Amino acid sequence: MRTPILLVALLALAPAARLAAQTDYYLRAGATGWGTLVHDFIGADVDTKASVGPLLALGLGHSIAPRYRAGVELTLSTSPLRTEYGSVTADLGSARTVSALALLDGGVSSGLRWQAGLGFLHYFAGESGGLLEESATRLLVGGGLDYRRPLVAAWDLTIAARYDFHRFSTPALRAHGFSGSQGVQRVSLAIGLARGHR
Repeated sequence: MRTPILLVALLALAPAARLAAQTDYYLRAGATGWGTLVHDFIGADVDTKASVGPLLALGLGHSIAPRYRAGVELTLSTSPLRTEYGSVTADLGSARTVSALALLDGGVSSGLRWQAGLGFLHYFAGESGGLLEESATRLLVGGGLDYRRPLVAAWDLTIAARYDFHRFSTPALRAHGFSGSQGVQRVSLAIGLARGHR
């Protein structure tokens, strides 16, 4: 009687084991560089930009075909904001964001995979009276390359290069007559640990 029960238990656990083997997760830290958030011309170019700042990324992926995976990635970042007007630079606080991307990825070569995704970028509210005095959420598209190399036991070293794009506008800008939105490009490089993908 014990043998059939044990056999049923093992068969029930097998799909869960296969599922765990097909699912991976990672944590990375790095830096993000930004394009111009706001551009104007008042006798000279006026550009508002976010400086290079730190980021933290957490991701989860699951195999959906022999060469493809689907997943989600959450990223937190913060970057100093500044406005340049001629030779004058003014500090505008910081841009704190969180993004969520639904990702599809596929293999390029051993250890190297491409990724493409669609999601949202959320700006947290900043100082009163500033460019980001109210929070704002924008549609985000992105892609990049991930490289993995076995490190220890089930853990891989992972290095990721990312590019994403969104259109930037805030209520404060619209109140000052900026009716349109500025296309903003971001690039990032991050390194971390991944588990579950071989």
